[in-house]
Amino acid sequence: MFRRNPKEELNLLELVPSRCWGHSVDEAGRVTVDMPRFHVAWMQRLLVPRGKSPFIKINLDEFGSHIWLRCDGATSIGAIAESLAAEFGDQVQPVHDRLAVFIRQLRQRGFITLRKSDGTPL
Repeated sequence: MFRRNPKEELNLLELVPSRCWGHSVDEAGRVTVDMPRFHVAWMQRLLVPRGKSPFIKINLDEFGSHIWLRCDGATSIGAIAESLAAEFGDQVQPVHDRLAVFIRQLRQRGFITLRKSDGTPL
């Protein structure tokens, strides 16, 4: 019905990511993402055994933690790439390629949503 114009190309560096799940940060600055085991409340209530956490804990490395903390809904992917290159230097080169792969993986798995810089969702 409403299809995107195929001639309209999106520049990944202009998109703005927003986190979908909560997280915690340890004293070393590493992020642990809390992803719900089930996305429906009744499944969470009935299928998660007593005493077991309703969340799956996903530990990120220092690069992933740096990126995750900047996926705040206000910072563009281009700005994240600049801060990543400034923080880690040659360790993350080629920064744009590595960041693009990581952002695509996060989006495919439902960890983040992307929107254009003007606020319209993809």
